[in-house]
Amino acid sequence: MKRLVLLGAGHAHVEVLRDLAERPGSGIAVTLVTPRPRLVYTGMIPGAIAGHYRLEDCAIDLEALARHANARFVTGAVFRVDAANHAVHCADGETLEYDLLSLDVGCRVAAGAQGLEHATPVRPMETLMKGWGDVLLRAREGKIGSITMVGGGAAGVELALAMEHRLRGALGEAAPHVRVITATPFVLPEFAPGARRRAKLALGRRNIGLHVSSTVAEVGRDFVRLDSGLEFASDATFWAAGAAPPPWIASSGLATDAEGYLLTNDALQSVTDRDIFGAGDCAAQEGRPHAKAGVFAVRAAPVLAANLRAAAHGGALQPHHTSARYLALISTGRCHAVGAWGSLAFQGWWVWRWKDRIDRRFVARYAEPAPHRR
Repeated sequence: MKRLVLLGAGHAHVEVLRDLAERPGSGIAVTLVTPRPRLVYTGMIPGAIAGHYRLEDCAIDLEALARHANARFVTGAVFRVDAANHAVHCADGETLEYDLLSLDVGCRVAAGAQGLEHATPVRPMETLMKGWGDVLLRAREGKIGSITMVGGGAAGVELALAMEHRLRGALGEAAPHVRVITATPFVLPEFAPGARRRAKLALGRRNIGLHVSSTVAEVGRDFVRLDSGLEFASDATFWAAGAAPPPWIASSGLATDAEGYLLTNDALQSVTDRDIFGAGDCAAQEGRPHAKAGVFAVRAAPVLAANLRAAAHGGALQPHHTSARYLALISTGRCHAVGAWGSLAFQGWWVWRWKDRIDRRFVARYAEPAPHRR
């Protein structure tokens, strides 16, 4: 039996587990290590904040998925990987030995200002939802006058629009003011001008303040201060600016790219350690840059599952090649969304319905045990 340890339960690893559940008896002893018992699907979080979904509609039961795959489930956070001795050290002191290791631990919000303990990071999702629940309660009690979203990428824009929609529906004219602050010269810098324009119009229609080319230097309990010295009152601040890899990847001595993400070859295998694989936001495929978006983990998942099986049995690995272009569907608070595909941009209620079907289908794929193949 080969010992396979899956670190993290992101979009790629849930598919690996589903594949193992569908095709048991692979001669692989699997352990899943993750800090939380469920995966909250990022694509549906803005909809949950806006009030379109219950949180349970957006969650995948990882313990049940692991159980069906005959995998051991370990609740814990990784402290260090000792590649030389094929061991994973967890923060609680537990050590897990492996023959094969796979990383799908996502990324974290990048630090970039003083006082970030006063801001709610948008990752991990449980932290975001707990922070949002507290803000919603205080807003209903009349204790929130303004909310600041730091970050003008897709996550920041979607979440700001979702929050405004929920608060406006609950409190009407008494709803807190929502603003977006971004260091970039426009929102959605990763997308083509048509998508940027539509997102900016959506923010304007909802009276969400937009402050571009503005870098936040400090976050306080009730304010946000820019590096220019300009200060905004902010009773609740959410941080969605930038992404960074988990620091233990580089400190473990694993090969990384210039930013600290696990560097893999086309087989999703570490460029310096053939027993370590990686996919999703925590990894970077050498010579094939792409955005940090969940769609790329989903695309990589079947190849990762096949290559982990092949590596366990001494088989040939297959390459993973995918276009850097991807479909982005950005909700705008209401049951309405903006879509982007390369240079194309579009919007409407139908785009929301399309996004809703895609998101629900993804979660449903892992909600019930898959039947065994005969």
